[in-house]
Amino acid sequence: MSLLTRPLFRARQGVTLIQRGIKKKRRIPVTLIENVPLVGSAGTVAHVSKAYMRHKLFPKRLAEYVVSYSGPLDRNKIENDEQAEEAEASETPENTQQRLHQLALKNQEAIGRIVEMEALIFERNVVPDDSGGNQGAQAIYGSLSRADVVRALADMHAISVDKEALVMDDKIKNVGEYTCVVKLAYAGQASLKLKVVPTVDKA
Repeated sequence: MSLLTRPLFRARQGVTLIQRGIKKKRRIPVTLIENVPLVGSAGTVAHVSKAYMRHKLFPKRLAEYVVSYSGPLDRNKIENDEQAEEAEASETPENTQQRLHQLALKNQEAIGRIVEMEALIFERNVVPDDSGGNQGAQAIYGSLSRADVVRALADMHAISVDKEALVMDDKIKNVGEYTCVVKLAYAGQASLKLKVVPTVDKA
């Protein structure tokens, strides 16, 4: 059984999959106005799905939203999030299988390209060495982070990954060569070389 078909087969058998790249259903805190069976008693805070709150609890005045943000609300974002959650909840097994299949193909293509990729080069300004000689690794101003690597993959190679997919030091602070690992669902992993070099003075 191949790497691609194995998780899809398991999904059809009803086995719960917890894989990187699969969204978990978002739940929100609400204050219950009345006692709700299997949810909670009046006056308590419970966590329920947005769709359940929107279509049942709130219209029937069984609960009210817990407002934790004092700034202006982005109504479009709230509606888009709720619609996305409802679409995911109503997804059929066939659509789920197709979505996972497309995710696997996309991630496998990305891993294949990363395997063949040369080192990503990052230029950084170097902290002056006050000792007057080479005493070891050259420190850089700032650092190289996961966000920098994700941005470089997107801008230079049109490969989109999440920061959570990268296994690397949180902060790289010296000139040198490094290796991180990219892990993607249904596609395995690949090593990616990183090279931090001093900024070239073009004057």
